[in-house]
Amino acid sequence: MRELEFLPQEYVRAHFRRRIGFIRSWLLLALGLAMVLWSLQMSAWVRDAQAELSALRSTDSAVEADVAKVRMLRAEAQGYNRRLSLVRDLQTRTSLSEVFSHLAAILPDGVVLEEMAMARAETGTGKRPILRLQGTAAQGAAVTQMLSALEGSALLRAPVLVESKPHAREPPERRSFAVEVNIVPTVSAKER
Repeated sequence: MRELEFLPQEYVRAHFRRRIGFIRSWLLLALGLAMVLWSLQMSAWVRDAQAELSALRSTDSAVEADVAKVRMLRAEAQGYNRRLSLVRDLQTRTSLSEVFSHLAAILPDGVVLEEMAMARAETGTGKRPILRLQGTAAQGAAVTQMLSALEGSALLRAPVLVESKPHAREPPERRSFAVEVNIVPTVSAKER
């Protein structure tokens, strides 16, 4: 039911515009209030971010002391490693006469060495000395005993049986062999 039908059309339009203006003013007021609240919230966020940044900067200064300690320890470790390498270089090396006398002591009876040759094999860490032993044994068990004696030696490491075959000119139980063994570069006197 329309009560205002008798009012002129311009009055109705003016009344409608006033209502729209009133609604617009309330919307502008609400929008302005929202912007004020948003700016307050943003300022709070900025304050929190600045507080976190200052906390991080203070932690950074605490970490810098630890970083300086780590750098100092690394420098000390490098100096220590240099001294260790110098000491290793100054330690006595195993001489060939020690290797020969050690071989004479550990070789079992019935093993005759016919040839000994020394070479250097290339490895990932450098060149390592290798001793190649060739000879004959009275029987196969003597070759096995020799390999176990070489394995238990302090001067020699990792023996490898390269060749073992019956001797051509001797009785059938006699064996020709070839063994390669690594020479330990340094061994203390109490390990021998």
